[in-house]
Amino acid sequence: MISQKWMLFFKLAILFFLTWNISCSSSDTKRTTDIFAKDTAAVNKMNLQANSFWSSSPDSMIIISKQALAHADRLEYPGGRIDALRNLGIGNYEKGNYVDAISYYKKSIEIASEANDFERATKIHSNLAMPYIALGKHTEALRELSKGIEMAEKYQLPSVRAHAIHNIGMVYHYQHKDDSAISFYNQSLDLYESLGDTSKSTFILGNIGHLLLHEKKFDKAKAYYKQSLRLAEKQRNFKAIGNAQQSLGSLLMETKEWEKALSYLLTAKKTLESTGEKTEYLRLLENLSECYLGMGQLELASRYAKECFDLAKESGQLYYQQTAAKCLSSIFETKKDGLHALQFYKEYKIISDSLYSRENKEQLVRQEEEWKFKKQHNDLEILYSSRLGHRNDLLVIALVLILALMIIAVLLIKNVKQKRKSNQVLKSTNAFIEEQNILLEESDRFKKSLLSLVAHDVRSPINNLHFILRPFKDGLISAEETKKLLASCYDEIESMTDHIEKLLLWVSQHLHSSNLQESDFNVKAIFQQVAKLYERSLEEKQITLDIDCDELHTAWADPEIVMVIVRNLVDNAIKFCEQGGHIQLKATVNKRGDRVVFSVSDTGVGLSNRVRNSLFSDAKTISLKGTGNEKGFGIGLQLCLYYLELCGSELAIDSGDGKGAVFRFELEASAA
Repeated sequence: MISQKWMLFFKLAILFFLTWNISCSSSDTKRTTDIFAKDTAAVNKMNLQANSFWSSSPDSMIIISKQALAHADRLEYPGGRIDALRNLGIGNYEKGNYVDAISYYKKSIEIASEANDFERATKIHSNLAMPYIALGKHTEALRELSKGIEMAEKYQLPSVRAHAIHNIGMVYHYQHKDDSAISFYNQSLDLYESLGDTSKSTFILGNIGHLLLHEKKFDKAKAYYKQSLRLAEKQRNFKAIGNAQQSLGSLLMETKEWEKALSYLLTAKKTLESTGEKTEYLRLLENLSECYLGMGQLELASRYAKECFDLAKESGQLYYQQTAAKCLSSIFETKKDGLHALQFYKEYKIISDSLYSRENKEQLVRQEEEWKFKKQHNDLEILYSSRLGHRNDLLVIALVLILALMIIAVLLIKNVKQKRKSNQVLKSTNAFIEEQNILLEESDRFKKSLLSLVAHDVRSPINNLHFILRPFKDGLISAEETKKLLASCYDEIESMTDHIEKLLLWVSQHLHSSNLQESDFNVKAIFQQVAKLYERSLEEKQITLDIDCDELHTAWADPEIVMVIVRNLVDNAIKFCEQGGHIQLKATVNKRGDRVVFSVSDTGVGLSNRVRNSLFSDAKTISLKGTGNEKGFGIGLQLCLYYLELCGSELAIDSGDGKGAVFRFELEASAA
């Protein structure tokens, strides 16, 4: 027995420990989750902050991105690592570190693929194409852009698709396929505008301007450059501002306005140097060398061309190595330095052969064919979708018509049913109205009878008073007679007051809606209240009143109504009892136990058949004087009959001349 108790105690202890441990673990898990969420939010904030510097300060972008990457690595937070590596790729691209940019982009794509984060991976494929373009690796760039467009269409990322199409335009631009480049630039511009995104529009407008300038369409090119500058200034995009300023400078060089061109270029130089950006800075150095060459300032031209060549060679930018080498060859040729001119011309040729290699040209052809195939495929899909949509529209119209017909049929059926229901309601209403008419006619007959009764019973005492009081006016009576007449007046007024009170009560109850306030009540308590009320009257006529009722008898009705009924019956019994008579109030329960039988009996003069029948007819009520010469107006019993009808009961009378009377009625017994 002891071992079982210890075993139970041991089990409870283990259960308590496990519960406490789980509770603590849950608390720790929640705390850890909250901390992790807070830390990852901080990483996301750092990545957003880093990205905001892409056009103004690539150095700041790289520093913040490295901090975000360190935090994301510590938290093992894939999303934070992907964004940080992508930002590092963008920053290094802007700095001209194209190889490093490619490395960061590839690592970012790898993590995104492992995490199945296809949205981020799609963006990075388009970004990765840009350093490939800068390095002249157009085949690799087109491969990444194809992936980017395919994924953007699959995952419904229109902004990424717009970015990739813009970069394809840049590939064609560098390959001197101007018409194709402009076509892709315009597609990208339309896509961005449809999305309400103008952040990239300034660069696209500038690129279109370059191609128009190459075709000697100076006015159109100037309009695009001006639009690009306005948009860049509105967005406070310093890289784009510097780009637009130097574009206007290159336009002025084409029209030989060297001084104005130089002013734009030097302004652009300050703007781009403030950002630390290198890709557009290479183009600026190229433009400055050409401007000074056009102005005949060979030393300055040579200096900027050499700086452009060295910086492009350091970053692997083949396009600007090519343009700078060509410019240096021209400068040294002008200087009559044939050796250096030949050296840079060879550099120019080698880079050109690499940049415009057969592989790149074949890849462009393949890309064009692929684009044509995709366009045809998309056109066929659109046509098929259009036909399918037309067929679906017809099906929808047919279904709508069928549904409309079904609804109409349902409404018609419902209308027929509603009409039948309305007819039934109308019949019921007519029957109800007829019933109410019958009740109104009965009520009208009763009111006429009541008015007849009032006209007779009220006029008589008033006439008596008038007859009694008339001698006072003529001054024909003595003091002794006056006392007798006043006593007689008092009796008449008291009798008439009692009669008017009952009459007013009855009229009030009959003319207004009678809402019974039903409740349980003690029967004996009602009897006792009535007996107490008539103590003086009983004493004056020396009448005894007995109550025969069990203490526990209870009934269900309006106790005030029952009180009025019993009062009137007792009042009536007192009037028609002789001196020394006897009245009994009795209550019993029937055999089924569901009804309480009330009875008021007296030893009075009783009721003749004629008087008893008049109570239950519409004829004028007969009024009789009591044994003490009390006036009876017939109103009390009428009240009793009316109230009993409200209670769902009726009055039974057992009486005869000189045999006394017994009045009985039944009410529902209480459930208890």
